[in-house]
Amino acid sequence: MEENKNIDTNNEHTKVFNIIHETKVEPIKLPIKKNKKNILRNFFTTIIIIILVVGISIGIFSLTLANRMINDAPKLNIEDFISNESTKIYDSEGELIQEIGTYLRENISYKELPEGLIDAFLSIEDSRYFQHFGFDIPRFSKAIIENLKTMSFGQGGSTFTMQLVKNTYFQVDSGDSSTIATKSIDRKVQEIFLALELEKELDKKKIFELYLNKLNFGGNVRGVEKASQYYFGKSAKDLVLTESALLAGIINRPNAYNPYQHLDWSTNRRNKVLEMMVYHGYLQKEEAELAKSIKVEDLLVGENVVKGDSSSNAYRSYLDAVINEAQQLTGKDPYVNGMNIYTSMDRNVQETIDSIQDGTTNIPWPDDLMQIAMISVNNKTGEIVGIGGGRNYDGARLLNRATSQFKQPGSSVKPFLSYALAFEYLGYTDQMVLTDRPITYPRESRVLKNSDGEYRGDVTIQQAVAQSLNIPAILTLQEVVEEIGVDSVVSYMNSIGFTKVTKDNFHLSFAIGGTWFETTVLELAGAHAAMINLGVYNKPHTINKIVLQNGDTFYPENQNRKVISSGSAFLVDELMKYTVDGPYFNYMQILKRNYPVYAKTGTSDWGSDGIAYGIPKGAAKDKWMVASTSNFTNAVWVGYDKAVKGEQTYYTGAKSSLNIPGRINKILLDANEKIENSDLKGVVKPNDVEELTYVYGTWPYAKYEDWMNPSLKTTAYVSKTGKKDLVDITEHKNDSTFNGISANVNPDGSLSVNWSIGSGSCFGETKDISLHDNYNDIPAYGACLFDYSWVIGSTGTFGASVYVNEAYVTDISGSNGYFNGWIGDLWGSVKVCGWYNNGATTSETKCSYANVIQPEY
Repeated sequence: MEENKNIDTNNEHTKVFNIIHETKVEPIKLPIKKNKKNILRNFFTTIIIIILVVGISIGIFSLTLANRMINDAPKLNIEDFISNESTKIYDSEGELIQEIGTYLRENISYKELPEGLIDAFLSIEDSRYFQHFGFDIPRFSKAIIENLKTMSFGQGGSTFTMQLVKNTYFQVDSGDSSTIATKSIDRKVQEIFLALELEKELDKKKIFELYLNKLNFGGNVRGVEKASQYYFGKSAKDLVLTESALLAGIINRPNAYNPYQHLDWSTNRRNKVLEMMVYHGYLQKEEAELAKSIKVEDLLVGENVVKGDSSSNAYRSYLDAVINEAQQLTGKDPYVNGMNIYTSMDRNVQETIDSIQDGTTNIPWPDDLMQIAMISVNNKTGEIVGIGGGRNYDGARLLNRATSQFKQPGSSVKPFLSYALAFEYLGYTDQMVLTDRPITYPRESRVLKNSDGEYRGDVTIQQAVAQSLNIPAILTLQEVVEEIGVDSVVSYMNSIGFTKVTKDNFHLSFAIGGTWFETTVLELAGAHAAMINLGVYNKPHTINKIVLQNGDTFYPENQNRKVISSGSAFLVDELMKYTVDGPYFNYMQILKRNYPVYAKTGTSDWGSDGIAYGIPKGAAKDKWMVASTSNFTNAVWVGYDKAVKGEQTYYTGAKSSLNIPGRINKILLDANEKIENSDLKGVVKPNDVEELTYVYGTWPYAKYEDWMNPSLKTTAYVSKTGKKDLVDITEHKNDSTFNGISANVNPDGSLSVNWSIGSGSCFGETKDISLHDNYNDIPAYGACLFDYSWVIGSTGTFGASVYVNEAYVTDISGSNGYFNGWIGDLWGSVKVCGWYNNGATTSETKCSYANVIQPEY
């Protein structure tokens, strides 16, 4: 006791301390009654203090924790609560083709909702909705008690407002089901806080509208309007009582209560909603019983009414192109962002294309690996009315061969490239005479050939296109480049839609669709359509208009641009019309109709790349045919995606003879004819096409004069833009260079000799088109359609010596550079060595062995 003597035992804190901690301090000797009263008073005082301290601490902690939770809550944005509708795609007639989206949804306003639908949702989900302020304390407290009783924590006590917040910020919607992103006190506190804030920003009706538009009704159906269409085939504004009760019941467990999947469960749930409506006074019991008597299965219209199954292959090639185009145009994904897309798809044309792709037409496919792509486009607008992405097209937006596959276009580019620019800048007429002869590219030694390996000499521009001759097209483009430069040619090609052509990769072989020139069926169709549209380019597009959910509207870009004069384009059209109507067999005769058709083919080959796969060098792999009427252009590619060893993935003669590109185009022309207001009269000659009279075969064009032979006179069409002044014929014959001599032993034994002076000289109806350079010595002869000596003669002296079997026979002299006569028996090897004197100097002697022309029997 001595050690505690200094302790003030009357101190209240000391007493409390001693009592609580049961110390060994000796209690003070006081009367018993007084001690008991003080002890009890002090004990309860201490308990109260402890409770207050703990309560304040908990309160401070709770406030701090709640403040942190609230600070971590998402920032309230009213726009977030507006649900994205699904995307609707319409055809050219404004009819719905398909509805797509991660979820199918169509929003509806509160004023459109029937009263029974509102009452049903209130009864089963939030009966005091229009009385509380976003947080229903009695209901929430009851839910907590129920959760504690059952330890299931399945009762949330959430109001409509809280559910809207949850569905917007805290729920991951994974298609067939929805899961809460975070199940925690934090999330619930934030949910309550945001619900209270939202009620300050929006009225009850608007919140209820947003809530119904966001709800999950099973599968990928979202929102009450789309659910009404999905289950009952009607708008939500037309729902009757029993239908409203069914929809209100589904949302608690969307898949479990889906009547298409679980009819009994959904029926029981519907009945539960009706009973709750009676409980809350919205219905009389008799009304509820009558609604229950209606069988749910009798209300349903079928699961596929509005699902818009994007896995279906119907119109798949077209729809895939639409979706990609919409994303490029708006920068938004149509599957995520709702929009209305109005397209140009013609159902008949697209169904025709689909039938070609799925093998239900009479196209004789030679093997399963041969693939196709096609596009049908309106020349005047650029609207794509049909797309074919490939045989047995399975979509998935992986490879649409019509819009995304780049291939060498071959000769299909000749009309709008070499010849369009020649009409525009060089002043070519539609009767221009070109030369088909062996050549090499500048700075290259490789000799270029036509597909048949032949050279024809002089040809008209019409023949050059109809027979798809390579050399004239290359020489013409070379002349264009020399006139306007590479930059201007590349700019023109870009302006008509060729996206992969640049100044760095440009090559003269682009004239025949070769080397680095690669394009798609879509790009090729657009370029041809621009020619038929008289030089006005419209980028081919599937979409006419897009309207986003917020009202923003988008239209096609790169439209209605003048890229070349109408006169030059018209002359191109006339060339393509001649390919169909002319006398040359080129697979395009299948297109002949009682109205004008304009067409061009193209071919590209494997080169030597296919040898490793057993493909012969130079075997064709791609065939193109573009066919147009004055209203539509159809571009078709038929070929192989890749080489496969042992599968003959190349064109044989038998495969080519099937003319599959022609057969497809014929079918497409039939489909085009059925489109209303199709203009089939042909392209009308514009005012900037003029007639030009000149000496046939001259270049630059020489002025025809009365003293000339009338057979040399021609009148042709020329574009006013490219038209050049005529020159005097004497200006042409100022080149006296002696090129060499050529000779023929004719079938009758006579000898014909031609002295070639200057450029373009002929002997008789034959022209020497041989190639002699540092790398090649290729003798070649072709047709001669014009020689200047026919007009003005050849001046100077022409002489030659004739040898038979290297033995001298005689000397001859020519007139106007030509000799034809008998000089005796010419059996054996005949050599003619000639020279030319222009009046001032004598050339060196040049020799040539005579060509023996066999008689025809």
